[in-house]
Amino acid sequence: MSPTIPFQGVLYLAGNSRAFPGRELNLCESCAKAFNWAVALIVVDDEATTKGPEHRPVLQAALQRLRDSRAGAILVPNRSTISPIDGEFHEFAERVEKACAVIQVAAPR
Repeated sequence: MSPTIPFQGVLYLAGNSRAFPGRELNLCESCAKAFNWAVALIVVDDEATTKGPEHRPVLQAALQRLRDSRAGAILVPNRSTISPIDGEFHEFAERVEKACAVIQVAAPR
C-alpha cells in the first residue's frame, strides 16, 4: 500500500514593505493545521494591495499551481487579501473552483 499524500495548500499573503506578515502567516498555518492540510507553498505578494487579482503575477502563479494539481487549495488570511471588492473576490474564487480547487479564508469577516 502506498503512503497517503496529504492535501496540499498554498498560503497567499499580502506583503508589506515595512514588516513580514507574521500574524497572517500564523493564522493561515493554524487553518491548514485544523484541516490537516500540508503547506505546499507560502507566497508573500508585495503587489497585493496595489493591483487587482488578475494583474498580480505572484497570485496568478499560485493559481497555476492549483491548475497543475500541485495543490488543492489556496488559503488567505481574509477576503481582502484577494480583493476588497466582492465581485473581484468572487471572480477569483470561480477561477479557483474551475481548477477543481478551493479557496479558504482563515479569518471570518
